[in-house]
Amino acid sequence: MPEKATFLQKAAADFRCRFVVRLAENIRAEESWNYARICNAVSADAGGREGMEACKDLAARVSRLDDGLMNKVDVRAFPLLASSFGRHSRAAECRKGTIRIAEFCCNASRVLSEQTNQGLALLVNGFSKWPDAAGCRRATSAIAGEVAGWPGRLTDIPQGLANLVNGFSKWPEQAANLQATLAIAAEVTRRATRDARLTDFFPQELANLVNGFSKWPEEAGCREATVAIAGEVPSQLSYFDPQALANLVNGFSKWPEEAGCREATVAIAGEVPSRLSAFKPQALANLVNGFSKWPEEAGCREATVAIAGEVPSRLSAFKPQELANLVNGFSKWPEEAPRRRLPAEPRKLCVGADGLIVRVTVSFI
Repeated sequence: MPEKATFLQKAAADFRCRFVVRLAENIRAEESWNYARICNAVSADAGGREGMEACKDLAARVSRLDDGLMNKVDVRAFPLLASSFGRHSRAAECRKGTIRIAEFCCNASRVLSEQTNQGLALLVNGFSKWPDAAGCRRATSAIAGEVAGWPGRLTDIPQGLANLVNGFSKWPEQAANLQATLAIAAEVTRRATRDARLTDFFPQELANLVNGFSKWPEEAGCREATVAIAGEVPSQLSYFDPQALANLVNGFSKWPEEAGCREATVAIAGEVPSRLSAFKPQALANLVNGFSKWPEEAGCREATVAIAGEVPSRLSAFKPQELANLVNGFSKWPEEAPRRRLPAEPRKLCVGADGLIVRVTVSFI
């Protein structure tokens, strides 16, 4: 709604000019929760550039707060701030502000122990935007330790479970993250077994769960939860956006021996040709890589050939690793002849699976 966007952008400009500069003063006045709520609202897409700049300015000031002031911040504010800053992960100010929060969470145990389940999920969501930051890694592992000991409390936050798994999967080598993820996987499987459907989860959240579980393909718990989700996907195909479909295929492909994963992937393959233009280059490469795990499936082959026809006109948009994934995927169907060749420059204009291998190889030369 344009009216909402206009309102938020004006509010962001006012917040930035009048209130961000007085952050320390207003923390002492116990207004930190209101700062976090405003930042959460204006940092969203509707807040536009004004919202982003307000968020960056606030993050810069948070990064410079000493422990005395950090201890005066309402603990409810930290999750909203970290999640808001995470929306602008390319901004150095947001990175520094989030790392400051993460480090404080590690040093002040009460910040985590006093959080709600949803608050912990929002913290992980924010920290996960900077997987190379040691502070974010340590804080996420500390949260994972809290989550692994929840058992019954996991039922309270169906939407937050996806954020937790997605965040934990950024550091799959951390033992605490694995244990917390397995606890969540068990809860997902329990829900699917009990209700026969995972109706509490939105399609995007199901895709995030699969993407996260796939970072531990050797774990039976992650496999079982993914298979349970796979059973839900075919009936909801139209509700998944292109990136979510690519994430699902990428995740399911980690367990190619599972019939449920294969059936869900074939169903997705049938959806791809009619939506090709909506997929970004990385998503197309992930789809081809995933479909190639089931080369005997006609649906996977047909979807791959359709993607092959889309790639030549967008070749310059693919990164080297994505091109390599395309070549590797196309090679699983060497018998699939090009569907069209233009005689003038056959090596550059052929369209089809084996033809794309030629075309992509030429792009490396």
